Amino acid sequence: MPRILEEFLKWLEEKNIVEITETTSNTIEEFITYNKTRKNKRREGALSISQSNRYIDVIKKFAEYLHHTHHIQLNINSKREKKEAKTDYIILTVEEIKSLYNATEETPIGIRDRAMLSIYYGCGLRKSEGINLEVNDILFDRKLVHVRKSKNNQERYVPITASNLKYLEQYIYNARPLLLSDTSPSGRQGGVLFLSEKGNAISSQTMYIRLKQVCEKAKLNKEIGLHTLRHSIATHLLQQGIQLEQIALFLGHKSLESTQIYTHIMNNEK
Repeated sequence: MPRILEEFLKWLEEKNIVEITETTSNTIEEFITYNKTRKNKRREGALSISQSNRYIDVIKKFAEYLHHTHHIQLNINSKREKKEAKTDYIILTVEEIKSLYNATEETPIGIRDRAMLSIYYGCGLRKSEGINLEVNDILFDRKLVHVRKSKNNQERYVPITASNLKYLEQYIYNARPLLLSDTSPSGRQGGVLFLSEKGNAISSQTMYIRLKQVCEKAKLNKEIGLHTLRHSIATHLLQQGIQLEQIALFLGHKSLESTQIYTHIMNNEK
């Protein structure tokens, strides 16, 4: 039995409600309200919106179960709260992005760094999407990147500029073969796109460390991660007048609401 459901049944018991059929919508609302404002046991403060919504979801599921199996009707008026759009993202300027590209070296690792920027900034991919890319997902003839493993389990094709495609070409044909070892599980004709110095699939932690090093070399005094590059390209596209719907497709957002945060970011920067 889910912990939240146990809490709910205990709550009813404390209210001297023995039969579930005696539960009213007011009782449920009181329980939900209490859990919205009570202190979080793990850290200071009240429960987060996500945690409060979880209580509502569990009680609603329980109500559905009672209705379908026992024909018992529980009326729940509580509605999920919407999270406020986060607008305090770090956004790099176009000049700062250029400085990152310029800070990369003409070594196998430096060329890989440029390819990393091309994927995470140029294509706006999520961290996991970039890590999971394979060589064959770079469609040079169509100037597209095929994202097979996305957050929403929906494939998409992301356009890539000629300059970023050139950086990927340099990496795949010049630098990547030098990272492959004879025992590497990643074949020369395919396999995972980004390799470590030992020829294995690179980790997101290594990617982050490399980005941080490039950032230091570019003399950017900002705490950035791979997702910063994604936020930056989305903001830059919006600044260029690209429609929100097109940016949502580019980023692989399931809902346009997720993309609208960038309009808030732009407004905050004015």
